[in-house]
Amino acid sequence: MRHLKQIFDKLQLSKENGLFTMVEDNWKGVFSSRVERLLEKVIKPDAIFSIDNKPFILFFDSPENKKKKLKKIWNFNESPIVIITEGDSLEIYNGFEYITEKDSLRLLGSTEKLNDFSYFELVTGKTWENYQKDFSYNHRVDYKLLKNIKAARDLLIADGLSIELTNSLLGKVIFVRYLIDREVKLDFEKEGTSRKWINTEFCGLLSNKQNVKAFFKYLKKKFNGDLFPISDDDIDSISASSLSIIVKLLSGDEVDSGQISLFNLYDFSIIPVEFISNVYELFIGQDQRENQGAYYTPLFLVDYILSETVEKKFRSQPASYDCKVLDPSCGSGIFLVETLRKIIEQYQKNNPDYLKDIEEYKKQLKQLALDNIFGIDKDQSAVNVAIFSIYLTLLDYQNPSNIETFKFPILYKKNFFSDDFFDQDADFNKRLRSIEFDYILGNPPWKGNGIGESGKKYLKNRLANEKKKSKRYPIGINNGEIAEGFVLRVSDFTSVDTINALIVRSTILYNKGYSENSKFRQYFLEEFYVKKVLELAPVRFEVFDKSNDPAIAPAAVLFYKYANGLNTDDNVIEHLSLKPSKFFSLFKVFSISRNDYKKVNQQKLKQFDWLWKTLVYGSYLDFNLINRLKEEYTSLKNVLSDTTKFKKGTGITLSKNGVEDSSHLIGKPFLDSERVKSFFIDTNRISEFTIQKVGRRRDVELFSGPVLLVRNGLDTQLFKPRAAIFNSPVVYKKALTGIRTISSKDANLLANIVGNLHSDLYPYLAINTFCSIGIEREQTKDYEKFDVPHFSKGLDTYVNKIVKAKKSLFEELNKPLTDDFKINQFKDEISTNLSKISQKIYDGLNIKKDSVEYALIDYALNIVRPLMTRDKSEVIHNYLFKPLKANDRYLDKYISLFLNKFNHIYNKSDQKLIVQVRRSDQIIGLFFHLIQSSENADTVEYIEADNSDILQMISVLGNERITDRLFIQKDIRGFEKDGFYIVKPNEKRLWHKAIAHLDLNEFTDAMLTAGKQHAFNVR
Repeated sequence: MRHLKQIFDKLQLSKENGLFTMVEDNWKGVFSSRVERLLEKVIKPDAIFSIDNKPFILFFDSPENKKKKLKKIWNFNESPIVIITEGDSLEIYNGFEYITEKDSLRLLGSTEKLNDFSYFELVTGKTWENYQKDFSYNHRVDYKLLKNIKAARDLLIADGLSIELTNSLLGKVIFVRYLIDREVKLDFEKEGTSRKWINTEFCGLLSNKQNVKAFFKYLKKKFNGDLFPISDDDIDSISASSLSIIVKLLSGDEVDSGQISLFNLYDFSIIPVEFISNVYELFIGQDQRENQGAYYTPLFLVDYILSETVEKKFRSQPASYDCKVLDPSCGSGIFLVETLRKIIEQYQKNNPDYLKDIEEYKKQLKQLALDNIFGIDKDQSAVNVAIFSIYLTLLDYQNPSNIETFKFPILYKKNFFSDDFFDQDADFNKRLRSIEFDYILGNPPWKGNGIGESGKKYLKNRLANEKKKSKRYPIGINNGEIAEGFVLRVSDFTSVDTINALIVRSTILYNKGYSENSKFRQYFLEEFYVKKVLELAPVRFEVFDKSNDPAIAPAAVLFYKYANGLNTDDNVIEHLSLKPSKFFSLFKVFSISRNDYKKVNQQKLKQFDWLWKTLVYGSYLDFNLINRLKEEYTSLKNVLSDTTKFKKGTGITLSKNGVEDSSHLIGKPFLDSERVKSFFIDTNRISEFTIQKVGRRRDVELFSGPVLLVRNGLDTQLFKPRAAIFNSPVVYKKALTGIRTISSKDANLLANIVGNLHSDLYPYLAINTFCSIGIEREQTKDYEKFDVPHFSKGLDTYVNKIVKAKKSLFEELNKPLTDDFKINQFKDEISTNLSKISQKIYDGLNIKKDSVEYALIDYALNIVRPLMTRDKSEVIHNYLFKPLKANDRYLDKYISLFLNKFNHIYNKSDQKLIVQVRRSDQIIGLFFHLIQSSENADTVEYIEADNSDILQMISVLGNERITDRLFIQKDIRGFEKDGFYIVKPNEKRLWHKAIAHLDLNEFTDAMLTAGKQHAFNVR
């Protein structure tokens, strides 16, 4: 360990910031039980560096059989970095990529690369930025394994095997490989004579059908459970070529052209259970998956949900090890597998001598599964894989010698059911209604019109029952969305204390266009206590990135319980919004800053339906601003609804079999929506309308000029509409909304509307209230496109100037030789008048430049918007993440807000607040101190500090786990004897004035409620 200690010092790693040595017991309980077991018994590192309870770096000092160790680490699939010292040499490996030609992990470098993995490079994300491609998922063991199995599966089906038989055959093969890798002895040749098998022997057996029949019968008899059933007739139908495909897969040969199997490298005793979920996804096939709306559940979400449910129960009831859990859409059973793991480990804790009586222990294992684990799924293949997963879990907690005599419990039709969850006549209803579940957990399918006939029947029956209870609110399911049906149906299986936690398509919380959307949310909020919401929409591209066909639809986790008719108004909801970060993209480490965690009274969400969206990207200060604007000012939507002044509607709908006459429009210009830009319409090469009949022709008045044309989609970078006025008659399609004034005297109103749509207030409201922006895709719905305050005076002057400059700019850019001076002049004219439009609206809405409201809008536009649009430009990156220097205006404004607020109070008692700013390129610490006014001290003192000095100051003040809190949760704060402090990473976005207002309010509230002498901790 002498060499490793030198490495730790050089990397600035210590037990205070996440380093664990295996000779100490302080690492026990840090990691998940599966990871902890593998680290202790299989991987056996000398030390581990952990971030957020994940083993990011494994350290080894002169390990025995290094090549074998590296192969196990790749199969372990948990640690991206491996550092090995041997004498004076040092090697750094990528734990996620195995190079078959070298029979080793990929070497990232030696001593010269060591600084890339220092403490601050790791925790600030610099390491992950530099090595992102190296840690790509397509290098990892489960990706390679699934790719191999998919290649073999496709060949088997092409060779004539049915999908069901192919799935069962591959499942059987994986099970046998698991037994071989666990070194379980088998007595297949002669009963009572057991021995270990090797992979080549199994391959040899597969070349003889009679041996295959006998072996599969032996497995069924030996282990009892009907695991992936295959009959003798099934085996007879398997061709020799199909069996040879399996042999090639197992042998590490070329499965198909260019696809080499790596089965000789895989260790099924190590590969994580998440692999089984991927197998399920593969087994049900892409077509069926899309038809059912089913997607595999990422393990990090399972871990999070179980930490909030099953683990929480065992922490509060340590003497208990029973925990009854139902997954109503179990798929591969990943929730149930991980629940069973926790139940077994809780049983072991409560029975430390469990190995003294092995037969009793094996009996208890089976009983734990039978008593606690229940699942339903429409797909029989899914149920088969789920049962298989449970069986493997039971084997995982036994030594190989004990497995030899273990009999699987029969789970099908007792604990697992292949049925439609909405079928009220299915057998599972009677069986499951008699059980008092602790939790109902799952990831139900997401699919419009997916609820089916049994679902419709169920909802009809439920609605009838609700009417009998004289409820004031109806049941609504939008577009037959099956996930919404699951949210309601689970209440039929809940007891008073049952907690539900379901992963749903998060759009169900936001869509407001149809009455069914509002009905669903109203019913949900009235009938259920919502305990917590984890919103994953901002990271929707990363959530399912390990899927072979990643879902882009946004996900949210709902924790809730049935209210049994009680009033839910006073219930307090915890809301967490997960935002993009390198930690999450690569390793699924949650990055929840203080401002992403909120509490809200359930009654507020009933009253303000748009508040769901504000919780994701805004704060309570944004709520106050938006609510003020909605209460005090008429919306553009309401103004346009005045049919005595305006006509509004979308354009024609084209159809191959048109039914409505459109001959009266023939000869008019036919405008494509793409030609409508902001303020300007490109009229070059516009064709004439020539179609006699259309699907829907709309009001002919909408095609007269002048008409304001608004595109359906927003500018995906600015979140502003593309809207402009066409002064002549024109025909357009439904991708454009047309607005006309009834009276020609009101023509200037159209220009004012254009100004409203292009002000900076529009994207602010789009970010915080529009249901799709930043949730699913950057578009507006018809019902929210004009739902912004209407300011009607004086904007037309600026709009007309912009229109003129836009036309001139367009003409100049299309000249053979362009004049850069003129181009910049036109751009400046446009920019200047855009600013004047926004300022005019701010003045009219009483939004002052130095106010918190102005800061909120600026934060949304300049911090939130670039993060939402994933703008990777160097300018944006520098703006948001570049370190602040001393006396930066951002920092000055942040500090001034605090000093002005508190010194206004303390001056009355001859005291004043001063601040010492300790700054490095990674961290900024503000240490505020209260002194006598007579003392001669600088109000603001800047000190260039060493990172370790700042962290040492925090440690002295009593903070622990500073890595997690500072770099994952983004700040640390607290009170001292005569002051308080705030420490954050040195990123501009974290020191914005809008954040300063939030921070200031929290400190002020803490002082009022707890007093400045008390510790102040923010989640």
